[in-house]
Amino acid sequence: MATTAIKSVRARQILDCKGKPMLEVDVVTAGGILGRGAAPSGISAGSHEAFVLRDNDPKWFDGLSVGKAVSIVHDIIAPALQGRDVTDQVALDRIMLDLDGTEFKTKLGGNTLCSVSLACIRAAANAANLPLYRYLNPGAIKTIPFPTVNCISGGSYQKGSMPFQECTVVPYKAESIMEAVHIIYQLFQLTPVVIQEYQNGVPAKPGSLSGWQAPSPDPTVSFDILYEAAKRCGAAEKIAFAADCAASELYNPERKTYDFVGTEVDLDGLLGYLKELTTKYNFLYVEDPVDENDWEGWQKAAKALDRTMLVGDDLTVTNVRMLRKAVEMKACEAFIFKPNQVGTITESLAALEYAQTNGIAAIPSVRAGGVVEDPIFDLAVAFGCCAVKHGPPKNGERTYGINFLSRVADEYPDAKPYDFTPHIKF
Repeated sequence: MATTAIKSVRARQILDCKGKPMLEVDVVTAGGILGRGAAPSGISAGSHEAFVLRDNDPKWFDGLSVGKAVSIVHDIIAPALQGRDVTDQVALDRIMLDLDGTEFKTKLGGNTLCSVSLACIRAAANAANLPLYRYLNPGAIKTIPFPTVNCISGGSYQKGSMPFQECTVVPYKAESIMEAVHIIYQLFQLTPVVIQEYQNGVPAKPGSLSGWQAPSPDPTVSFDILYEAAKRCGAAEKIAFAADCAASELYNPERKTYDFVGTEVDLDGLLGYLKELTTKYNFLYVEDPVDENDWEGWQKAAKALDRTMLVGDDLTVTNVRMLRKAVEMKACEAFIFKPNQVGTITESLAALEYAQTNGIAAIPSVRAGGVVEDPIFDLAVAFGCCAVKHGPPKNGERTYGINFLSRVADEYPDAKPYDFTPHIKF
């Protein structure tokens, strides 16, 4: 048996950074090399994402446990993968996809397939004695994605506070990754100070994740606060904004309206608000400004919001089929890259390749429920992506991503931060 042949596949339940159960998988080769993978899950998820298999037993972890997925790994997937070469990712993923046989992985679970797939590619990289990003990209690392910081949160992340899910700062004009990290650090320290002033001395409240809770239901107030914080740290000319509207979370399909800042607005009303906001401030991108199933609405948004790049997340779900439709309809200019949305590494990389070949930028992203050492950062570096969505320097799994990019910058001093110039529309 070759040393890279899979000897065993083991699964267990662990807890993610939100304290919720998640599946973790170990793949061990005949040569004794271990690869470990755990598929994250989001708080808000698009309706076209791969199915997350949970036990739904209310007496056990509020129904969120993943015992069924553990059994599927041991009883179905492990026997099918044992003896296979761990370096043949396409073949391994194909075996699992055939075992499942459904579009949205409803038989075995998208979280099951993704965890095993991640474990396999990690084992292959470890067998080659390479970090994952070097295994995926054996050539020169020429650019490094920018870290981003979701400073103020609302939407599903902080229900009742503000309709938008994320108010994000991108230090896109920083001359080095370390300068970008410094800007992020300063902004995160100053944001609660400005919030407290806005609230007449009432301290800022931590959000349910790592950002601060929005102090007003009006998203413009949050961006006003972030701009003031950027001015105070001398970074106003080096940053631009991004917003995750998560519009599908606000949409009423029966009335075809959006619940926005305590009122009911139609798409024109929402786009009018975003038009004013992206005119007031420089936005690199606006994510999910339209419901995920309203393709004509996305076309309208692409024309109306001409000072920013439109980014699909719930719209595209890291799926080649959805990305192809987005390209054909000119619905968006970038997509959020999350392997667990589609299932396997092979499928997610196919989506990434299709997007980049067709002029669609990729923005890899962590999920709300993840772990330290998320491989999304390896993927972002390996494939020359523009930025990574992760969060501010607070919790361990968020800080890991910032430190990862800093290490890559140190290891490759000739690599430059990504040049956003082709994507700037303001």
